[in-house]
Amino acid sequence: MNSDFISKQQVLAALIASTMMLTACNASVVPQESSISSATTDASVEVTEETPSEAPSQTEATSEAEPEWDPQYITFGHYEQDGDDSNGLEPIEWLILTEEDDRMLIVSRNILDYQPYNDELTEITWENCTLRAWLNDEFINAAFDASEQEQILTVTNINPDNELFYGMEGGNDTEDRVFLLSSQEVRDLFPDDEARACEPCDWYWLRSPGYPTDHASIVLDDGEIFTKGHLVTFNYFDHGVRPALWLSKDTGS
Repeated sequence: MNSDFISKQQVLAALIASTMMLTACNASVVPQESSISSATTDASVEVTEETPSEAPSQTEATSEAEPEWDPQYITFGHYEQDGDDSNGLEPIEWLILTEEDDRMLIVSRNILDYQPYNDELTEITWENCTLRAWLNDEFINAAFDASEQEQILTVTNINPDNELFYGMEGGNDTEDRVFLLSSQEVRDLFPDDEARACEPCDWYWLRSPGYPTDHASIVLDDGEIFTKGHLVTFNYFDHGVRPALWLSKDTGS
């Protein structure tokens, strides 16, 4: 009986001792946390004091960033665009893609018409497609008067092969007044897909070859370049023609 009582006293003493040790440990942690917090605060103050002399200003950092896409537009020529022939032709808005000393490369802001790349389903390149003939005959005469046509320059367009799809041949260089952009040009002249997309939200033809040889490259409605392309005879009302041209700056508006 006495031994049991002694054992219980020993256990109780041990528990009391453990509790006291744990309390002492917890109490000892508090000053350490306070000292760490104080050190951190002091360090942060020092960094803040040095920041103006060492870190670049917000103005300097902004000036080194790439310039934002800032599209510039002009109006030139007239074309039926609202589907209402009774109110006459509408002015054509053009996006300026690049400028040189005496000329600028422009592309229509919107899709202006719906045409197949070629009337016949066959192997074809930009040089011989019916869309090229249409742009440089029917379209140019419908959209521009005689004085405006004098401002449109004749240029030599290089038509590179489609290297992504077995080197589909782009064909010979061509002399054009009105033309379509190539897949390389829309990649280089627009900063991203959003800028490349066209209103209304349709896809549009490029002059570059697609795959196989009865296809032509396109830009999808979200602005992605699709170099496999579409059948050249495709002519439904969910795609279209976005003409481009070089305009003389000497007499341009």
